[in-house]
Amino acid sequence: MSGERDQLRLFDLTMIVVSLVIGMGIFRTPVNAAAGAGTEAIFFAAWIAAGVVALCGALTYAEIGSRYPITGGYFRIFAYAYHPSIAFSITSIILVSNAASAAGVALIGAEYLLPVLAPGAADPHALKVAIAGAALCAFFALNLLGLRTGARAQNLLTLIKLGLLAALIAALFLAAPLSADPLSAATRSQRRPPPRPSRPRRSAPSASR
Repeated sequence: MSGERDQLRLFDLTMIVVSLVIGMGIFRTPVNAAAGAGTEAIFFAAWIAAGVVALCGALTYAEIGSRYPITGGYFRIFAYAYHPSIAFSITSIILVSNAASAAGVALIGAEYLLPVLAPGAADPHALKVAIAGAALCAFFALNLLGLRTGARAQNLLTLIKLGLLAALIAALFLAAPLSADPLSAATRSQRRPPPRPSRPRRSAPSASR
C-alpha cells in the first residue's frame, strides 16, 4: 500500500514535463530575444524553429522510451547504445548543467522577489544571492519529505506558472488599444526645439527729446 502512495501519477508526470519545457526563463528571455531579433518576423520565426526542435526532441524521447522501457535515465540508454564510460561522462555533464540551471532559475526568481521583500536594500546583489540560496535549500528540504510531497509542490508551482502565462497572453487580447504610440510621441517631444525666449520690447522715445 505504501508503494502505491509513493508512485507518481499521470498528472504528476505531465506537470514535470510541462515544468521542464516551460521554465522560469520564459518570463525573462523573450525581452532579450526580441531586442536581439530586431524585427517581429525574425523573432517569431526563431520561436517557431525552437518549437520544432523541441517537438523533435520529444518524439525522440518517446521513441527511445517505447523501444527501451527501462529505468536508469541517460546512463542506461547511453551505456546500452555506446559504452558505460560515455554514459558516465554524459550523466556527469547533465548533473552539472541541471545544477547550474536550478541556480539560474533561483536567481531569476530572487530578482523578482527582491523589490517586494527588500526594496531599499543596501547591497541588492548579495541579498539576491541569499534569497536564491534560501529558495534552493527550502525546495531541497521539501523534496526530502517524500515523493508525494515533492510531487504536490511541483504540481502547484507548475499550475501557478501556467496561470501567469495565461494571464499574460490574455492581456494581449483584453487590454484596450492605445490611441497613439507613446514611444513616437515621446520621441517627438524630445526632438522638438525649446521655445525661444521673448525679447523685451524697447520703449518709445519720449517727446521731450
